[in-house]
Amino acid sequence: MSKSGGTSAAELTAQEVAAYLRENPDFFRLNADLLLELRVPHSSGAGAVSLVERQLDLLRRRNEELRRTLEEYIENARSSDELAQKFNRLVTQLLSCPHPVERLRSLPAQLKEIFALDFVRLLLFDASPEQCAGVTDLSATAREDVMAEGLSGVLKANAPRCGHYSDKQREFLFGDQAPEVASAALTPLGQRGNLGLLALGSRDPYHYHRAKSTEFLGRVSAVVSVAISPASS
Repeated sequence: MSKSGGTSAAELTAQEVAAYLRENPDFFRLNADLLLELRVPHSSGAGAVSLVERQLDLLRRRNEELRRTLEEYIENARSSDELAQKFNRLVTQLLSCPHPVERLRSLPAQLKEIFALDFVRLLLFDASPEQCAGVTDLSATAREDVMAEGLSGVLKANAPRCGHYSDKQREFLFGDQAPEVASAALTPLGQRGNLGLLALGSRDPYHYHRAKSTEFLGRVSAVVSVAISPASS
C-alpha cells in the first residue's frame, strides 16, 4: 500500500487494470498518446506492434470470421434449396408412374441419378423375386436374413445409421458391388423396417461417417416407404 492508502502500481493485478479500462471506455481517448507508446507482442512472436495495429489486426480477423460464417449460412441455404428441388423431382417422377411394379423397379435408378449416389440397394421384405428380376439394385429379401447378418439394430432403432460394415455385411447388402463400397448408410423402410431396408454406399470411406447428419436419409426413407407401401399400389 502507498502512504495515501491506495494500491501501488506494483500491486495492481491484470484483472484490476482490465476492469478499470472496461469501466472507463474513454480512457484511451483522453490519453491518446498512450496508444502510440503501448507495444503488444506479435502473435507470430516476431517483435511487437502498436496497440492500434493490434486492434486493426483483431478487427480484420473478426471480419474474416464473420465473412466465413455468412458464406456458410448462404451455402447451407443453397444446399437446402437444391435438396428440396431434388426431392420434388423424385416425388414428381414417382407420381407420374401409376403402375406399382414399374414404380418399384424404377426407384433405385431414380435415387441414384437424382441424388448422385454411388450405390443404391433396396432390400424388400414383401416383394416377390419376379418383381425384382433383372434389376440389380432391387432384392426380395427375408427379414430373417437381415437379422442373421447382424443388422437387426438398424431395424429396431427405426432410424438411419452410417458407418463401416464388415465384408460379409457389405456383400449381403451390395452383392457384387461390395468391394467398391467404402462406407454405407442404412435406413429402415416403414415402421421399424417392416417393409425392408434401404442401403446407400459410397466409394469415399469418410462420406457416411458415424457423425453424419441423417436428416437427408430420413427424408429419403419416408418417400421410398410411401412409394413401395402396399397402400400406394
